[in-house]
Amino acid sequence: MHIPYKKTAFFVIIISTIFRLFWASQLEFGNDEVYYWLYAKYPDLSHFDHPSMVGFFIQFFTANLYFDSELAIRLAAILPTSIAMYVVFLIGRYLKNDFVGLLSVLLYNISIYGLIISGTFILPDAPMVLFWLLAFYFLIQVVPYQPKKENLLKLFLGFLCIGLAIYSKYQAIYLLLGVGLYVLFFNRKWLLKWQFYVAFIFPFVAVGLIVYWNYQNDFISYKFHNERVSFFNLKFRQASFLREIVGQIIYNNPYIFVTIILMIVAFIKKNFFFDKKIVRFFLLFSIPLMATTIYLSLSRDTLPHWSSVSYLTLLPLLAVYISTNKNIRRNLIIGCAFLMILLSGVALEINNGWVLPVQITETKEILGRKDALMDLYGWQQASKKVTKVLQAHNLTNLPIISDQWYPAAHIDYYIAKPNNMLVYGVGALTKIHKYYWINSQNRALTNHKVLYITDSRNFRNPAKVYSKKYNQFKLIETIPILRNKETVKYVFIYLLIRD
Repeated sequence: MHIPYKKTAFFVIIISTIFRLFWASQLEFGNDEVYYWLYAKYPDLSHFDHPSMVGFFIQFFTANLYFDSELAIRLAAILPTSIAMYVVFLIGRYLKNDFVGLLSVLLYNISIYGLIISGTFILPDAPMVLFWLLAFYFLIQVVPYQPKKENLLKLFLGFLCIGLAIYSKYQAIYLLLGVGLYVLFFNRKWLLKWQFYVAFIFPFVAVGLIVYWNYQNDFISYKFHNERVSFFNLKFRQASFLREIVGQIIYNNPYIFVTIILMIVAFIKKNFFFDKKIVRFFLLFSIPLMATTIYLSLSRDTLPHWSSVSYLTLLPLLAVYISTNKNIRRNLIIGCAFLMILLSGVALEINNGWVLPVQITETKEILGRKDALMDLYGWQQASKKVTKVLQAHNLTNLPIISDQWYPAAHIDYYIAKPNNMLVYGVGALTKIHKYYWINSQNRALTNHKVLYITDSRNFRNPAKVYSKKYNQFKLIETIPILRNKETVKYVFIYLLIRD
C-alpha cells in the first residue's frame, strides 16, 4: 500500500499547529515573551538586546497590536514555524524523497526547541529559524554546484533570507560563515562570479540597519553582547559547561542529539554513504555555531537555545541517515504524539497545580522564587486584583516605576496597559534594557508620587532601591496569587513619595 508521505507531512504540520495554538491559549507570557511585546509597541530600527524582526512579526500577525492577547501575539511564532516545518520537508524531499521529507517534519516535532521555544513562544528565534531554514533551502540547491545563470535567483533569495535572519537574531551571521567556508574550501568557482558578491548586499543592508542604530546609541548592543560572549575569557566554569551540554541534549531531544553524533561518526568512518558535498554543506552550516556556544560555556554562562537552530538544520540529513530503519516512521509518530500530549498536560498543570508541590515559606517576599514555571502563571489574576486595589485607592493616574526589565514588562502588559498607565524603567541601563528608550518616548517622569509594583519572585525592597530618589515608602497592599486554592506567590503594591 502506497503511503502519501507529502499529505502525511501536511497532516503532521496541521496537528502540530493545533497543539501549539492550544498551548499558546493556555499559558501566560514568560519574562522574555512579554518583553518582546515591547518591540512591537515601541518599534525601532534595532533594539538593545536584539534586532527588530520579532517586533515586526508581532505587528504583522496582530494587525499592529489590534489583536492584543497571548494567543494573537504568539501567532507570530506559531504560523511561521508551521511554514518552517514545510521548509524542512522540502529540504528532505530535495535530498532524497517525500519519505525523508516526512521524517524531517517528524524530527522537527520532537525537538523542544523547534516545537515550543521557537515554535510557540514569541522570541527572536521564531523569525530567525524560518529565514535560516529558507536561506539554507535555497543555498543548498546552488552553492555546492557549478555557477549557472538559472540558479542566480535562488542564490539571491538565499542571501535575502540570510539578511532577514540576521535582522531577526545575531546568530544568523553564521549563515554567512557557512557560505564563506564552503565556497573557500570546496567550490571556489563562485569567487569568479560577480553575482556572488552582489548577493551580499542583502545581509549587508540588514547589518547596516543594526550598525546605524548602534551608531546612534553609542554601540550599546555590541558592548552588552561583548560582555556575554567574550571569546577570550580563559577561566574554566564547569557548571556553565555542563549546563550547556545538558541543555543542548534536552532542548533538542536526546534522540536527535545522540543520533546526530552517530551520523557524523558514521560519515567520518565512511559507513554513511551520501553525497559528500551535501554532507559538508550541512556540517558547515551547523557545527560552527554548536562549537562556538560550547566553547563560550567553558568560561561564562550561555543559553542552550543559542545553537539549537543548527540542530534543526541537520534534521533533513538526519532523516536520510535513519530512513533505512523500517520502524522509524512509526516510532517518530509515537514520539510526536507522546510529546504533544505530555506538553499539553504540562500546560494544564502550570495553570492548575494538581501535581506540582507548593513552596512553603514564612517569608512572603520570596514565595515562588524557586519555581521557574511561575513565569507563565499568575499575571492575569494579578491584573484583576491589582486593578481593583488601584481603583479603590484612586491610584490609576500615577506612573509605575521598576528597576529591572522583568517584572517591568509583565507589569506593563498585564497591569499598566488595561489601566492606561505608564511604566518607567528607573535604574541602570543594563537592568532596564528597552525601558531606557521607552522612557524618552513617554512624557517626562516628574511625579512626586509613583507606584512600585513587584512580585515575590522578583522582590526588591523599594526603600533600598530608591532611597536616593524618594523618602516615603508606603505598602498599599500585599496580594496573594492563588493556584488550586494555594498561595503560590504575592504581588506587592507600594506608593513612593518624594517630598
